[in-house]
Amino acid sequence: MIFCPVWAGKELHFLINRNMEKLADSLDGCVAEYFNDDGNANEQDSTKKDSGKILRGYECALNSKASEETMANFARWEPAHGPFNFRHPWKQYLKIGAAMRNCAFCIESFNTCINSEIQAPEFLKNNFSDVCIRLSSHCSKVLKELSVTMKTMTKSSATDLLVSEMNFAVQELQNDLKALPNWLLLDSLPANNEKEEPNTEQLIVPLTEILPLATAISLLIEITARIEGIVDVVDKLADLAEFKPEDDKKSEQKKIDDQTMKSLKRSEFVMNKSILQLFSHQTEKTSLFGH
Repeated sequence: MIFCPVWAGKELHFLINRNMEKLADSLDGCVAEYFNDDGNANEQDSTKKDSGKILRGYECALNSKASEETMANFARWEPAHGPFNFRHPWKQYLKIGAAMRNCAFCIESFNTCINSEIQAPEFLKNNFSDVCIRLSSHCSKVLKELSVTMKTMTKSSATDLLVSEMNFAVQELQNDLKALPNWLLLDSLPANNEKEEPNTEQLIVPLTEILPLATAISLLIEITARIEGIVDVVDKLADLAEFKPEDDKKSEQKKIDDQTMKSLKRSEFVMNKSILQLFSHQTEKTSLFGH
């Protein structure tokens, strides 16, 4: 009989990795849903159900605290197995889970904005749609890159660049927020070219309609800050667990490729040598029969 033990440490590693991927997909889905960027208004019921699962993917991170703590406690007593050495920093996984829950709480709050009774005017949403969706895309890329880092246990050289792009998108969004009063004033100008003062009092958007959008944008900016917290704890895990640098991984792959090429050349040399010996043997037999 063959016994295959179920390692708690391995399961914890996979759980954190899966939750991070679901968190990234959930964020993308929530932002797209809020700004009505689904691309198809007449979705089938099955598609809506799948979309709902993606939107609520953050719940996996919220509800996994007990499982993470239990697995971490068991993992502390396990021997070295697979890529996990003795005294692997399992406690750091709990910190990653906590950082992910902090982010998931914000995504949950953002999700409530989707079904809120009070919604911002469509023209305001349209003004912020592109920049918000672009920001959520950058956030998602950071989370997915962290997921790959944990899955492969390899330090990524792209994380810093992705975080910089995310912060740049935040700056763009903040600049658009500063321009919001100007947009409202432009909408209040008279349609004709007569020289008269605009009647801004009649066309100012009520504060109750602006607040929902401002709340959603503030939550999105807060999510980016909490994602940076996830980046910090994952980087700490990479240092404690001594993840291999990406260059080492490439060099190892190059060594494997070089060894493969050497083996192929050696096989080719042996084959050519055998063919020459066979040809020489046939030539000798022919010469003997000729005599």
